[in-house]
Amino acid sequence: MENQKNRIFIADVRSLSKPHRLAAALRAVSTERQKKARRLKTPAAKALSVGAEILLQKAVAQSYGIDGPLVLEAGASGKPWLVDYPQICFNLSHSGDYVVCGLGSRPVGVDIQKMAQPKLRLAKRFFAPSEVDWLLTLPQEEQQQGFYDLWALKEAYMKYTGKGFNLPLHTFAIDCHREAAITAATASISEGDRISVVIKNYPELEGYVIWAVTDTGAFQERLEWITL
Repeated sequence: MENQKNRIFIADVRSLSKPHRLAAALRAVSTERQKKARRLKTPAAKALSVGAEILLQKAVAQSYGIDGPLVLEAGASGKPWLVDYPQICFNLSHSGDYVVCGLGSRPVGVDIQKMAQPKLRLAKRFFAPSEVDWLLTLPQEEQQQGFYDLWALKEAYMKYTGKGFNLPLHTFAIDCHREAAITAATASISEGDRISVVIKNYPELEGYVIWAVTDTGAFQERLEWITL
């Protein structure tokens, strides 16, 4: 399969919250995803769960010309993979009203977070000490952006490794190099030694942060919108 840049797809799931749309969407996803969605309490939560897999289907069809249902299985650390197309790497995330899908030929992690009040107590408990020090040096009005950039970039890296939360948040650090903001051009990731990864930020969605991580190659410059 042709090598290509990693692509980040995004979709708005609000329309899936309507009962008739949600019922149809449930029929279009895997049995495991149906079970997971039905355990969730609200239509909005169900729409996010189902919408993530539908976005994956549409992203794979658009990128590789593969239509129809996809068979997913969880790997040893819980990260899902495509059984019939193991050469296609992907990762999913959702928050607020949106789902995102990272897709390419190399391992990828992506995370989206809807910003709210910064959770400084959580940061002090779980983040690396150097990250907390950096966050607390920011002016109060910049701490929201700083906190969510850290959180999303850390989750994207954890998902890229395939370990997820089996890799504790405090065991690796985002180094901002004393910059006032985290940027893909200046930030680096270290687990004792610096990790060689490619980092990408997508800042165009107001009120949200989106970060992606891969090992080699590059990302497409902009988010690619898909209608569910």
